Amino acid sequence: MFLRKSRRILRNGVRLLKKKGNRLIERERLEFEKDLRTLDRAILNKDKSEAVESAKRVSSFIKTHFPKTAFDQIKELVCALTFAIVIAFLIRQFWFELYEVPTGSMRPTIEELDRMVVSKTPFGLNIPFLKKPLFYSDALLKRGGVIVFTTEGMDIPDNDMLYFYLFPGKKRFVKRAMGKPGDTLYFYGGYIYGIDRDGNPIKELADPDFLERHGIERIDHIPFITFDGKMVLSKSVAPNVYDSVQIKQMNRTVGKLQITSSGKIEGSFYDGSGWVSDQPNALKAPHETPVSYSDLWGIRNYAMARILTKEQAESFYAKVPENKDSELYLELRHTPNLTYPKPEMRRDEYGHIHPMITPSATLIPLNQTHLDALQNALYTARFFVTNGRAYRYQEGRSRPQRAEYDIKFSGVPDGLYEFYYGQGYKIHTGGIQTKLPEDHPLYSKDPGNIQKLFNTGIAVNKVFEPMAANQPYNPQRFAYYRDGDLYVMGAPIMKKSDPTLIRFVQSEQEREEKSGRETPYIAFIDHGPPLKDGKIDWEFIDAFGLKVPEDGVLALGDNYAMSADSRDFGFAPTINLRGAPSFTFWPPGKRLGALAQPSYPWLTPSNIIVWTLVILVLLGCWIYARKRNRTSFFD
Repeated sequence: MFLRKSRRILRNGVRLLKKKGNRLIERERLEFEKDLRTLDRAILNKDKSEAVESAKRVSSFIKTHFPKTAFDQIKELVCALTFAIVIAFLIRQFWFELYEVPTGSMRPTIEELDRMVVSKTPFGLNIPFLKKPLFYSDALLKRGGVIVFTTEGMDIPDNDMLYFYLFPGKKRFVKRAMGKPGDTLYFYGGYIYGIDRDGNPIKELADPDFLERHGIERIDHIPFITFDGKMVLSKSVAPNVYDSVQIKQMNRTVGKLQITSSGKIEGSFYDGSGWVSDQPNALKAPHETPVSYSDLWGIRNYAMARILTKEQAESFYAKVPENKDSELYLELRHTPNLTYPKPEMRRDEYGHIHPMITPSATLIPLNQTHLDALQNALYTARFFVTNGRAYRYQEGRSRPQRAEYDIKFSGVPDGLYEFYYGQGYKIHTGGIQTKLPEDHPLYSKDPGNIQKLFNTGIAVNKVFEPMAANQPYNPQRFAYYRDGDLYVMGAPIMKKSDPTLIRFVQSEQEREEKSGRETPYIAFIDHGPPLKDGKIDWEFIDAFGLKVPEDGVLALGDNYAMSADSRDFGFAPTINLRGAPSFTFWPPGKRLGALAQPSYPWLTPSNIIVWTLVILVLLGCWIYARKRNRTSFFD
């Protein structure tokens, strides 16, 4: 250490002697040169005491005779900053980058405030001003792999940012690649089934063994965020009133609702070739092409769920199933279409009034066993509790809402909390987690506490509490069948042998059979995976599946309830790919280390080029430093 410091002083002294030595009188110049030679000799001989003394004399001489001007200080600062920025740019552009994740869209794989290393080479070399990475190939993409992509050119609001607080750029997202260019995909049971561009079955996405081998567990995928998707309004016909709306899913226009001259709301959907009338009654019979909006991509396999009290259920619905064992019901809104139940004019979360989908709805009574299963599967957003009132954590830690919209949690100590898979955590500085004790008030089995956490645990906002049968605020809870079991929050809440579920399925089938052509009802039952004789049903998926464009990637968040992903902004262009996370280095805990994902190939042209250059640069620096440390400045 002392030799390195002494050598820096020596190097600076020799530089000043050559540059400004003519300012000195002869005696001063000779004295300074003598001290420099003494210091040089002491360093070469590794004489610590002599080097320290000589370095002190040289430093003192420099301060007296070569004082730094303001210009010198500014020049040094500018040079140092320029050098640091250039090196940082080259490293983060071609080699790796450090990320801090601001949101929970990739939980549980990546959580808020996690810090990770992102490799920039898995998909090619990111050359400035070159749209697609050099050496890019679709073969480098891994289904189930985590990707980083820039939002440039995508339909994402407020995606501008500054790098190093100086340079304008676009935000970057971290998601999981669930569909490669040319794939056709279908959603069932939280899984994704598909065929590739050549018609070959894609086995890995729906194969638990494949996913679990790569550490990917309990990650489900839903084909939509809300039934109404992203809505594009027409011109207003009155203040905040609109007579037509286009509905986008995966950022593609797939449906439209409009008020006709007779005052009726008319709906139609895009079946892939053109606009057709929605025919919900045709869903009852087998069909070879989509006949309804809910046919698309497996939308009909999923319901949006919330928990109602008996009083709420009776106020929202004319008929409520008997429920002697509990006071709560699971409401399932399902099978959306654009004609029946009749779409209604409603006010959305932005205060705009326009036609909106009215899905079918049904109720399941919940007993204590079901409530226990829901609590054991419970996950929430991160939320602050302050003085018994809760609101959602968000990037920047700013308050997302006015206090009157906060959720009340009396008796809960102040702090930052979250639930995952039924386990409660308190979040500390730096994202470090500690488990809540079993007697913590957030674990209360009171039905009101479970209902509150279920309905508002994602938004942590009072407007998501049940207020009407078809309110526009959805709590982002979903239900679906998998092999006959009813799943909620990724866990089987009711097994197919559960008497409550058996009665529910029978009731649904009877209700469908009794419904007429003009007032159809489609039962929410298990339609089964897209398989034929145990193999991927190619024809079915080709007809009803989601087709990934040849230049796009289906990018989904692991935490579908809190993820803005391809369901909202569409497919991520392959030209926007910038790398893949390698491992998490903070905070300490179970997520520390390599991410849960298939491994990316290492022996690729981009990796070989970058690592070869890095090794050559490091080797060159080592040789130069070694040679310089063994050579006199006065030879």
